[in-house]
Amino acid sequence: MNKTVTLRSERLTYEPLNMKHLSEKYVNWMNDKDVNIYMSSGGDYTLEKLRLFLLDQQKKKILFWAIIKTNTKEHIGNIKIDPIDEKRKSGEYGIMIGNKLEWGKGYAKEASKTIIKYCFEEIGLNEITLGVNKSNINAIKLYDRLGFIKFNRKISPDKYYNIKDEIIRMSKNKNIDKIILGTAQFGMDYGINNLNGKINQEEIYKILEYSYDNGIRNIDTAEIYGNSIETIGEFHKQFPQKKFKVFSKVNYGNNNTCFSSNIITNLKKLGVDNYEGYMIHNYQLFKSDQRLVTAMLDAKKSGIILKNGISLYSNFEVYDIIDENTFDFIQLPFNLLDNSKKRESVIKSAKSKDIETYVRSIFLQGLFFKSQSSIPYNLKPLKKYIKKLIKIGLDINIDINELALKYSLSKSYIDKIIFGIDNLSQLEKNIDIIKNEVQIPSVKIDKINVLENELLNPTNW
Repeated sequence: MNKTVTLRSERLTYEPLNMKHLSEKYVNWMNDKDVNIYMSSGGDYTLEKLRLFLLDQQKKKILFWAIIKTNTKEHIGNIKIDPIDEKRKSGEYGIMIGNKLEWGKGYAKEASKTIIKYCFEEIGLNEITLGVNKSNINAIKLYDRLGFIKFNRKISPDKYYNIKDEIIRMSKNKNIDKIILGTAQFGMDYGINNLNGKINQEEIYKILEYSYDNGIRNIDTAEIYGNSIETIGEFHKQFPQKKFKVFSKVNYGNNNTCFSSNIITNLKKLGVDNYEGYMIHNYQLFKSDQRLVTAMLDAKKSGIILKNGISLYSNFEVYDIIDENTFDFIQLPFNLLDNSKKRESVIKSAKSKDIETYVRSIFLQGLFFKSQSSIPYNLKPLKKYIKKLIKIGLDINIDINELALKYSLSKSYIDKIIFGIDNLSQLEKNIDIIKNEVQIPSVKIDKINVLENELLNPTNW
């Protein structure tokens, strides 16, 4: 485990907690009933008792930060990961905003997002856990928004909590956090292996509920996905406490003259305040009408869009746009055949420019799930490669579904993974796979080199 290091976010600095933070102000926090109501260590504090507490914390293998307002240098609270289970790669989260004048300003959310991201991306933790009093409604709401989900079991108060009633256990999984649920099947027939067509509304609601309850908080949609937008909006209306962060794409037929009004109309249909991300649907559209880029940048400035992106196919397209000071993320195909050998260099080039990479087509639109005999004639050159993949999976006793998911998740340079499903049972299986810690032989997959590159692009099918 790495030593606690200084971190920064938009408004806050996170300093390793040490003796310089010892103060009467800190003592007062620990003795304030409003602050320590949910803490095991609160009450009856003196400077000496706090000094001994800080000395003890410095001896432990934990991560412990003082939360500092960057502009004023004021110490306003603490955040920690304690204890840390290095074998399970799991850590227990705790936060205190001690200065009550700073409550309600979003500092707890900002600090939590920063520290969780650091623990996942830099420390290598796979899971963050916490315990919260069932009556601490505001905290539960915050953790829910951050993507924490409730355990199926609850525990009684233990040494970490000074609580008279029940503790709710919650956790956030690193891999679940990477997932964006694709919704093309919500509004249209989609996928080479989709035998049932468009998903009915009742099933869609079950899928969305199950996704949310298991920590998936991002969904991807588009105007061209039939009535997907309207269906998602109806779900949000019926379940306002379970709103997703939405990624969407500009319609093919749009231009800047109707762009702004169009995205606002769709926001209303979706029942959300803004888009987590908004994309130009392809490279050709980007090249044909630069006015769309201007319109998207304006929308980002106004807060309607939080991140601008573009959906791409080829490495050439990526290299062509990464020097543009335009996009926060790219969306790119990536899978067992369209793999690291073909994509790693270009993705890392994008990341060197602080551009996030989201990958799609991880199941190659369901081609991996078709039997060898049912693979279409025009795609038969891919059969020999798929046979290799099936053999790799069989050697470690997993199917190609799990192999495909685990392969994409194993690549640290990939920020988000988009996949769609045809029914609830597929989703349940995929979430089980994501949470499973099975290691796969990525190196063997990396060596597979498909020579028929044109067959990896479903638009050529």
